Amino acid sequence: MNSILLAGIARALPGLAAPKPEAIVLMLDEKCVSASEGIRFHLNPAKKHPENPVLLPGEPHQWDSLQVAWPGTVLYSAREGKFRCWYAGLDALQKDRDANIWRIGYAESDDGIHWRKPDLEQVTQDGRRTNQLRPWSSDSYAPSRINFVFENPFPDAPPSQRFGADWLEKEVAPSGPKGRRRSRRRFAWSPDGIHWTPADLAHEMGDNVPFDWHQVLPDDPNRRFVAFVEGKMQPRSWDGRRVRQVGFLRGPGVETIPESKDAVLLTPEQGIDEEIHFSSASLVGDTIVMLFDSDRFANNPIHGDIRLAISTDGGRHFRRVHPRDAVVSTGAKGMWDENLLVVTSSALQEVGDEIYIYYFGCPNVFNSWPEEYAAKSERRGSLLYPTYLGLATLPRDRYAYAAGAGTL
Repeated sequence: MNSILLAGIARALPGLAAPKPEAIVLMLDEKCVSASEGIRFHLNPAKKHPENPVLLPGEPHQWDSLQVAWPGTVLYSAREGKFRCWYAGLDALQKDRDANIWRIGYAESDDGIHWRKPDLEQVTQDGRRTNQLRPWSSDSYAPSRINFVFENPFPDAPPSQRFGADWLEKEVAPSGPKGRRRSRRRFAWSPDGIHWTPADLAHEMGDNVPFDWHQVLPDDPNRRFVAFVEGKMQPRSWDGRRVRQVGFLRGPGVETIPESKDAVLLTPEQGIDEEIHFSSASLVGDTIVMLFDSDRFANNPIHGDIRLAISTDGGRHFRRVHPRDAVVSTGAKGMWDENLLVVTSSALQEVGDEIYIYYFGCPNVFNSWPEEYAAKSERRGSLLYPTYLGLATLPRDRYAYAAGAGTL
């Protein structure tokens, strides 16, 4: 047999010592095996769903009529057979354009492909109920965005804390420099993903917090957490610029992770990408598998696909796997995801024997983003052009493969 499928849930190969019971062994490339001869390693790209995009902007009169956008999270509950999605939305009529506000939406699905936007009792538009969330307001701040949502991993968590989320709050009235509204982060808990109760502690967003949070994972049984973040951190990029890259923070709990910088995990690589914006990590056995945006924002049109990195030391160090190959590639010319792909948080969802990968996609006209790449900040692509939610799938044991008449 000259082709061997690798990198999923693997048992011992003939002639090798058996792994411990229920061991999960990820064999992704030549660095994951002791030795090989006559073998070539390949990444197995995810297959885009034929009904993509699976979640579209609303009708012209609706609050999300321009975009279903990042940051966003899709979570699957096998126990309930239910998918939940939290996403940012923008109105095509630009009612909130002066404030650059993306509102928060909630959607549900039974199969992860066909979605419904339920009428909630929280926000109306033009006298009609919407699927928009407006969970609370506190003093002079109000929630304006969900950075990520996760399901509480601890079995003894109270029902009221089934879901946790990191929210961005903005001032209702500007009081910052040049009339800008100040921002702060606040954690919140929810029993159902719809009704949220904020934690008491809020973190002001200042110059000492130069990043956005994307996700948290439990770090050990003592309920420490690691947070994956994106921001303009040191060291600088290969071309000397201060660009976005992936970092992490650690703390004794999700509400008390310190705001100081901890470490950079993943930086742009010359000849591959200019910046790394969003990332998403999942624990597979003892390995953390990360999907990340490999971005070339200086291109016209811009370009970005989704690639793979792993950590085998609990998230302290990551390395790229098949660094020049994409797990999810941009679409063909004229397609809805031709230009730029942005990964959701918790992007790898196990559904039976498949991995569902959710991502946002942009068409060719979406350019001049982020803000510093646009001629004027109010004309960047994220304010003017549509975005959508897509789905790609992988068999659970088919991240990669090796082929050749040789030995491992």
